[in-house]
Amino acid sequence: MAEPTLSLMWDDIRNSVYEEVFGGGTNGYTDDTEPNRLGLVERYCESGYRQFLMPPPVEGRVHDWSFLMPAATLLLNASYTTGTIAYDHTGGSSERLVTLTGGEWPSYSYDGSLPQSAAGGVLIDIAGTSYTIDQIVTSTTLTLPANDNPAADVDAATNYTMHQDDYDLPDDFGMLLGNFTFAQKDNVLTPCDVVGEARIRELRQRDYNSSSQDPVCAALRIKQTSSLRGDRWQVLFWPKVTAASTVTYRYRVTVDKPVSGEGSANDYVYGVSQYSETILYSCLAEAERRKDGERGPMWQHFMELLQTSVMRDRQDNTADLFGYNLDYSDRSEIYAPRRGTLWSDSVTHKGQGT
Repeated sequence: MAEPTLSLMWDDIRNSVYEEVFGGGTNGYTDDTEPNRLGLVERYCESGYRQFLMPPPVEGRVHDWSFLMPAATLLLNASYTTGTIAYDHTGGSSERLVTLTGGEWPSYSYDGSLPQSAAGGVLIDIAGTSYTIDQIVTSTTLTLPANDNPAADVDAATNYTMHQDDYDLPDDFGMLLGNFTFAQKDNVLTPCDVVGEARIRELRQRDYNSSSQDPVCAALRIKQTSSLRGDRWQVLFWPKVTAASTVTYRYRVTVDKPVSGEGSANDYVYGVSQYSETILYSCLAEAERRKDGERGPMWQHFMELLQTSVMRDRQDNTADLFGYNLDYSDRSEIYAPRRGTLWSDSVTHKGQGT
């Protein structure tokens, strides 16, 4: 899909700020080679863009831009039960070794060459108890942690279940908006409500897992990594995920730093399609403030543009109709809103779903 031709590219904005600060032609930033000048303009523009993304209050209200609240989907993996396992607690080729016969570990349990640590959120159920996985050794063997295992050998030909209940969210995930909902094909009656992370741990601790129930609640948790210091998020589901399904959710985006260069996928920043001028004057206002030590005409014009942009964004994302105010007391058929549950073919009465 082509970008509107009136949209400003990130280099257009930086060239305009460069022209305001240093003078020169319209391609001053892209033609200059002086690192100090380029770095100064870069800092002005990045600060101005952050100011636009989290703008000052308009009419006493803060504003969340609609273009920073997209919908996304997450694919949940089906549990895996192919083959049988044996568990050797000690003395084998590896301590606490699980050996699979008649199958291979599913691809979602690891994401590269073996051996490696198991993917996050992948558990193995043995004799009705879920255990975390320490390492996937080969496509048919894995080890359990020293503090989370059956503590004794488990005979060969034992049934098991491997399942993934925790899933990483996108790197730009900032905040969840609403609940998780399932695709229609998944035939799930209710959305997956969001609860506190401690509640999920409590439910898992109590061993309330059902082998046939779809997840009914989920929680968000910061994911700790050794290489990243920023916030990364994951979602935890309960009961355990048993069937492949698709969930949809909306979230607030954490925006990446803009990138320049002809042909770059990030030449157009968030919001530029509709609010190019507002973004530009936010950057010019920040350059003006830092250069002159006070706010001036650029800031005043930015606030005028911001007010118009915020009003437009609110108007474009307000429902035209909120529905007719009635109590549906004269409706009792299977699709009426007063029904206690949505239609389902799991129970019928006189040939109709109840």
